[in-house]
Amino acid sequence: MNKNRRYAVIIILVTNAILISLLEAIIPVPIPVPGVKLGLANIITLLGLVFLPAADVLLIVAIRCFVVALLTRGVMMLAFSVSGGILSALIMILLYKRFSPYFSIKGISIAGALIHNTTQIMVASLLLGQLLVFYYLPILLLSALVTGYITGRIGEIAIGELIKKEVFDTLSIPEERRLKWINQTN
Repeated sequence: MNKNRRYAVIIILVTNAILISLLEAIIPVPIPVPGVKLGLANIITLLGLVFLPAADVLLIVAIRCFVVALLTRGVMMLAFSVSGGILSALIMILLYKRFSPYFSIKGISIAGALIHNTTQIMVASLLLGQLLVFYYLPILLLSALVTGYITGRIGEIAIGELIKKEVFDTLSIPEERRLKWINQTN
């Protein structure tokens, strides 16, 4: 992909990730547990994993986390958002690039959600100087399993549609994986 098209794709994905995050911030989650959200912006991260270089995925996540934290939660929440977002993106990149024969997109999404929630609890513990926040971790991990699965499934469908419509060059994606994603959308 040429440089101008790559920048355009990054801008489109960043914009979509920010919009999804902002919508998610104003739509209440039907679960009365603070801190639990679907994490639907990670669908964009999953798309980036498949179609873009790792550096571009990290750029998309960093910009999204930064902008959304400033617009919704303020500067104080920036540490939580960026640390959780970047570390989970790094883990998802590693799993996709090195271990994708063993992990589906749903599995990668779940791993990202688990790492994101764990990182945020660790940051909270460091900032507050309290280990007590770790009591909340099992609730967040359970929610990460569910939300990561949902986000991963939507991501698989979106990836299949983009492959089917030949939006991106898919030569780097193994044929069996391309066919699997296309068949999941039919």
